[in-house]
Amino acid sequence: MQTYMIRGLALLVAGAQAVVLVAARDSARRAVVEPPTPGVAVAREALAAVGTPYRWGATGADAGGGFDCSGLIWRSFAAQGIWLPRVSYEQARAGVAIPRKPVALEPGDLLTFSRVPGGPVQHVGLYIGGGNFVHSSGWDRGVVVSSLAPGDPKGRWWWRRWVGVRRVT
Repeated sequence: MQTYMIRGLALLVAGAQAVVLVAARDSARRAVVEPPTPGVAVAREALAAVGTPYRWGATGADAGGGFDCSGLIWRSFAAQGIWLPRVSYEQARAGVAIPRKPVALEPGDLLTFSRVPGGPVQHVGLYIGGGNFVHSSGWDRGVVVSSLAPGDPKGRWWWRRWVGVRRVT
């Protein structure tokens, strides 16, 4: 079972269900969440890989394990039976374009990035909610959760290079 903190909520992920622990002053209330939507299921699949090493060209099933950015996204969708192209610039054309606005984002949305602001798509991540996304980063040497926030120092770096959003599910 893995735990993720998003905006004061602890999300415990295990098997086909997620248990949400709602922060309260003196106690924690538990609520069982029904089976997730496809986007949430894809996001959960990607979150399960947090800590896996970065490996260029890898999809997690390769000898030695690891993921590159598009391999993580490809594998997360494939685990839900959803076909997606294998490389980032092709993934950037999959699904339906969504406005590049934080309020429009839903868990499972594909985020596209460029190494330079306004440049071509060279990196992809998966929105998980709460202004955060999961991706396999060569700079961080593995699968990590990052912020997509202009007010956060590291999040600002990603914000400036955020090219677009695609909804595949």
